[in-house]
Amino acid sequence: MKPTSSAFGTLPALHELPRAMRQLFAAFLITGMVGFSLGAFFVDHTTGAAPSGIAERFRGSEATDTALEELPADQEIQYEKTPSEMLNLTHTHVLALSMLFLLTGAIFSLSTGIRPGIKSFLIVEPFVSLIITFGGMWLVRYHDPAWGWLIAASGFLMAGCYYVMVGVGLYQLIRREK
Repeated sequence: MKPTSSAFGTLPALHELPRAMRQLFAAFLITGMVGFSLGAFFVDHTTGAAPSGIAERFRGSEATDTALEELPADQEIQYEKTPSEMLNLTHTHVLALSMLFLLTGAIFSLSTGIRPGIKSFLIVEPFVSLIITFGGMWLVRYHDPAWGWLIAASGFLMAGCYYVMVGVGLYQLIRREK
């Protein structure tokens, strides 16, 4: 295989990296995937991954026009997020996830056999969805609960691109070149 060409010059493909570097990258991708997946499970647990659940998470259970006494016994009461809570949630997630996507995208950029346009889309899209998702949370909280659809769509697209990059990266890091 020939080296991967990039804006930084000619770099080795994932499978051509030294063993210790392949192991380091694989360990990072697996650990990052575990952390990201735990976050996705938390979102599903707290919102049902549904726009109405997303709106309730940020606007509070009382904003759903359901009396708190009428909520199902297994449903937690959600309280509206304060501006401080929104700022804390937004800044920590945007900073942490942007670093995760940067490192994952850098590793994925060394993959081979993927058309450049698709590779570029997979690398850049999580950053776009990150801004849309967390900006959408502010719109849900302070404008209209209907923005929950935007958050759900951008979140699913972000996760899908991330998991494809991790899957391809891991496959190419651990495969044996013939």
